[in-house]
Amino acid sequence: MVSVRLMDISKNFAEIEILKRINWEIQEGELMILVGPSGCGKTTLLKIILGSLKPNSGKIYFNEELINDISISKRNIGFVPQNFGLFPHLNVHENIGFGMKMRKASQDKVNFQVSKIIKMLKLEDLELRMPNQLSWGQQQRVALARALAIEPRLLLLDEPLSSVDWVARKEITMEISRLQKTLEITTIYVTHDITEAFDIGDRITVMSASKIEQSASPEDLIKNPKNEFVSSYIGHNRNVQRLGSLM
Repeated sequence: MVSVRLMDISKNFAEIEILKRINWEIQEGELMILVGPSGCGKTTLLKIILGSLKPNSGKIYFNEELINDISISKRNIGFVPQNFGLFPHLNVHENIGFGMKMRKASQDKVNFQVSKIIKMLKLEDLELRMPNQLSWGQQQRVALARALAIEPRLLLLDEPLSSVDWVARKEITMEISRLQKTLEITTIYVTHDITEAFDIGDRITVMSASKIEQSASPEDLIKNPKNEFVSSYIGHNRNVQRLGSLM
């Protein structure tokens, strides 16, 4: 497990300010949900933590270690992107073990770890299938399995269920929550689904354009929203999704 601390993180693309002096803490073993309108900077913030983007200013700490200049491979982060990122020419077993192979793990260790993760995520019957032979829900499980196979100290999930149907999304959301608690992996989960956020989050962070508005428990967000934006965003999206589930 690892704690994450961001201090005064800013990011610009040309003249456009994407993130403005972000200060944010995620505790060890916590499932942190990150929500906010499209374009507010959620994915950019995730990529800065991952290491695929560099901030223009600010510091990133894992526990007490400053990691700004540490490469992606050495940060030991499992990442599930929105489009799953599966390799179309590799079968399920090979996709799950890919990250381990890139880290020079022995074939015996790869096979052992992949077999363990496959059982954990109930993918036994799919091991030799190619990605185009899988449903969206199955592809999501494979992407999650690949992220977990490297035994990450931090797991990042960037709207991983946006393309999955409602029934499968509910089931997989609960599975992610169960695995996160079982494995005790510090997790940051980006979603547009407020119901999903309230179902599984230890805390929820609400972003507006380029900044964090509030980070609190689900109960506290409802009872004590920090400002009108948080109250409106949470209330509006919960009502929209409640109506959607009744249609």
